[in-house]
Amino acid sequence: MTEVSKSVCSNSVANFLSATRRSRVALAALAGLVMLASSIQRANAAATPVRNVDDPGRIAYENEQGLGAGQDLVVFPKVPAGHRLVIQHVSAELRFQSFVSSQVQVLVSGGGQASSNFLAPFSKSLAGFDQLVQLYVDAGEAPAVQIVADAGLTQVSSGFLTLTGYLLDCTAAPCAAIAH
Repeated sequence: MTEVSKSVCSNSVANFLSATRRSRVALAALAGLVMLASSIQRANAAATPVRNVDDPGRIAYENEQGLGAGQDLVVFPKVPAGHRLVIQHVSAELRFQSFVSSQVQVLVSGGGQASSNFLAPFSKSLAGFDQLVQLYVDAGEAPAVQIVADAGLTQVSSGFLTLTGYLLDCTAAPCAAIAH
């Protein structure tokens, strides 16, 4: 009988030692994960921030210019050095000196050869629009908008024009040449 109790006793000791070993292995694995997580966290904290140079929201652009009596052309400020202006919208609210009878034509130019031309909606002596366009204007060039009503016979009495889009910083990442 003595042998039976010894084997039962030795089995319990063996089970206890096996459980202890499993606990130690599990604890070592957890400690390793903690060390790995802390090194990843340190690496992320020390990482260099990345800047998306293609993000159109980087330098938002909006410029509003007024029109006076008889004025049909608005020249906006020149694009600053080292930048490219991407015009995405042109909007306006215009009042004419007399009723418009046939059409209101809008010509948006990007300083070089590029331009966008569209007909604006009108009612009697008023015209208003918010038109999508896509024009590129390089540094040193000035965007312009011309309003022609009834083939130049009807003159603007007052109003405003707004260009919106964004500026690309060509010093952060070189701006590719615009193909013409």
